[in-house]
Amino acid sequence: MNNDNRLILMISSPYGARYYNVSLIFKHIIIYFFTFIGSIIFFIFIVLHTLASEIDDIENKYKYIQDSYQALLDKNLSLSKQISVKQEEALLVTDKIEDLEGVIGVSEENSNYGLQSRVEAASITGLQKMFIMKFVPNGSPLESYRRVSSGYGYRIHPLNNSREFHTGIDFSSSLDTPVYATADGVVDFAKDGWNGGYGTLVKIDHSFGFKTYFAHLQSFVVKRGDFVKKGQLIAYVGNTGVSTGAHLHYEVRFLGQHINPKNFMDWNMSNFDKIFDKEKNVAWQSLLTTINNLMQQIPTEQRLSQLEQNLKEN
Repeated sequence: MNNDNRLILMISSPYGARYYNVSLIFKHIIIYFFTFIGSIIFFIFIVLHTLASEIDDIENKYKYIQDSYQALLDKNLSLSKQISVKQEEALLVTDKIEDLEGVIGVSEENSNYGLQSRVEAASITGLQKMFIMKFVPNGSPLESYRRVSSGYGYRIHPLNNSREFHTGIDFSSSLDTPVYATADGVVDFAKDGWNGGYGTLVKIDHSFGFKTYFAHLQSFVVKRGDFVKKGQLIAYVGNTGVSTGAHLHYEVRFLGQHINPKNFMDWNMSNFDKIFDKEKNVAWQSLLTTINNLMQQIPTEQRLSQLEQNLKEN
């Protein structure tokens, strides 16, 4: 049946007839179809949007991981360079410690210890030694001389031919040969004249009870109360007082008592310990203990720096 371009479908059965509007069914089918298609498209859009978000998140994470990895590479490169620098510094320190150990006479047994222990030993021992040798007389008061004309001890006096104890060492030398201080100290006496046969005389007070005498001088360039440093010019060789020719009479005294200057003239950093066996009139142990206690209170880096500076000065 066709009514207004509509198709009416009739289905009869023993129970009666039923009518269906075919156009309306098609409309519903089309609506359902497009609704289904729209749902699928919407679902696909949601899925694609979700996937795009996931991809963006993954890309961001990848970029973050890549940046972090690059940062780690850069940091590793920086650390590698720092390690290389530190290794070079350690080698330089090791060489420097070996040089210091050689100069200050540290035993080879210490070379078997770790670098830190060697640094501690070098800084404490070296600065302690340097400190002592800066303030206790050591070395020669003359850079050059002809000969030792008279040593320390009993001798026949060259003028009165009597056996007398010679309290110092005489260095035969040319007039006006420069004379140098053998340790840091303060000038206690500097005077022309007879001075008990010493002639023109300079006396220097040093730390820990030591004193040095420089006699028979031609002239001097210091005055009483002056502070002098080891190696500083103080006078010139002469032929004054009881003297048979141009020479320097040099004495070392400890707490007012004269001691053999030769032991101190032969004394240096490499044979530092020998003075303790040769000179028994000085309370070395007490002196070393006091200085060691002072050294322990100074930081290691400062000790090394001061030790290097002292080595350069000497």
